[in-house]
Amino acid sequence: MNHTEQSFEVLPTTDPHTYALPQEAVVTHLHLQLSADFESKALSGSATWTYTAHESATHIHFDTDGLTIEKVSHANSAEAEWELADRDQHLGSRLTITLDDSAFRKENSSLTIHYTTSPQAAAVQWLPKEQTAGKAHPFMFTQSQAILARTWIPVQDSPGIRFTYDADIECPKELMALMSASN
Repeated sequence: MNHTEQSFEVLPTTDPHTYALPQEAVVTHLHLQLSADFESKALSGSATWTYTAHESATHIHFDTDGLTIEKVSHANSAEAEWELADRDQHLGSRLTITLDDSAFRKENSSLTIHYTTSPQAAAVQWLPKEQTAGKAHPFMFTQSQAILARTWIPVQDSPGIRFTYDADIECPKELMALMSASN
């Protein structure tokens, strides 16, 4: 049994709270590039996902909710075919990306999703400066529990799907972006 087959066998096959099908294709790393716009209360940029897909996989699925998907591209910069399903009131929308080339069905393939959040993203709290301690600058934070990460990142939003990440966050020069990672 090769490493790829083994990694798919240990993953959960069903989680009723996600559209992801990790037994077919699962994310392993996220490189996030976002810009925080306090005026429009939106995050915009890209999520570049490294993933592993089973050799028979034809699609990879992500959870989204209220995101505007602008385009999706494979690692070779070729635009990928994608479809955003109608919104379910509890789960949001399934983003399905076609893996139409065997080069995109292997370990450590990647794709980039360009998107913008909604000002109503449930996981993103935008506080005006009047609501902060110093009352000098606005403040924004995210709270992705239980399945709210999909409102600010197109993600395989399930606790059984673990991945590493790094991020580049652009914000006004007087502010500092902090995450649960090294700054």
